[in-house]
Amino acid sequence: MNKFLNILTYAIGLLFLFNGLMWLISPTDIASSLGMPLLTGHGLSTQIGDLASFFLVVGIFTLLGAYTKKTHWLYAPAALVGFAAISRIIAYLAHGAALSTDKIAVEVIVMGILLFVVKKS
Repeated sequence: MNKFLNILTYAIGLLFLFNGLMWLISPTDIASSLGMPLLTGHGLSTQIGDLASFFLVVGIFTLLGAYTKKTHWLYAPAALVGFAAISRIIAYLAHGAALSTDKIAVEVIVMGILLFVVKKS
C-alpha cells in the first residue's frame, strides 16, 4: 500500500472510530452533528447501540487494514458504508425520507477509496 493511501486509510479509520466512541461518550453531540434527534427509551438504546457499532466496526476494520497492510480487512467497512448509502436512497424513494446527498456522497467516496486501496495493493 503506498504511503498516501495508507495515511488516507488511517484517516478514514480514525474518523469513524472517533464517531463510534462519540456515540458511547456523548450521544447528544454526535446525533446533533448528524442532523438527528436523540431518541428515548428503547429507541435510544437501539440508536446508540446500532450507530456506535456501525462506526466502530468501520473504524476498527479500516485501521486493521491500514496497520497490517492486509487489505482484506477493508471489505467489511466498504460494504457497511456502501449499504448505508443504498439504504438512504431506498429510505428516500420508498419511505419519504429526506434525500441526504451529502451523507450519501461521503459514504460512496469512502467505499470507493477503500475498494481502490484493496485493488491497488
